[in-house]
Amino acid sequence: MPRRELKEALGALRQELESGEQIGPDDREALVRAMQEIHEALDQTGPRDAPPAGGPLSRRISALIENFETSHPKFAEILSSVSESLANLGI
Repeated sequence: MPRRELKEALGALRQELESGEQIGPDDREALVRAMQEIHEALDQTGPRDAPPAGGPLSRRISALIENFETSHPKFAEILSSVSESLANLGI
């Protein structure tokens, strides 16, 4: 269930990026990079070798949320959902 929720949140993030909302190239690159890292983490982790929750990826997602809270609240909302799903997966 958490993986499905995470994939749905990532799909919503991708859709928002493609919607044409005005977002700077650096912010766009940071979001795309985060999405790639999340996909890599999902591909590499299994039940036994999952990285500890609150690791570097989780901290970068939290930093992105803070960065987007005022300038792009929709992205911050979606990233919060992504972060919650990652935590539920122990990533």
